[in-house]
Amino acid sequence: MPELDLHGLYPNEALEKLESFIFACYKKRENRAKIIYGFGTGKLREEVTGYLNKHPLVDEVFEEGGNCVIIISNS
Repeated sequence: MPELDLHGLYPNEALEKLESFIFACYKKRENRAKIIYGFGTGKLREEVTGYLNKHPLVDEVFEEGGNCVIIISNS
């Protein structure tokens, strides 16, 4: 499963990387991916999960502590 580690990034930097990562997974027909954002203050988690929950290529988001697994639409 492809993985993207966003530790240490500011939310705006993380969202830029996240968009590129989702699109790359979509192009490769990957249907699952892991996004790591860590624990910290929770700000990065909040921004990332909010973004993922609204993204048109993301069907589902499953949170697992300091990371989440997403289901990517390939239809």
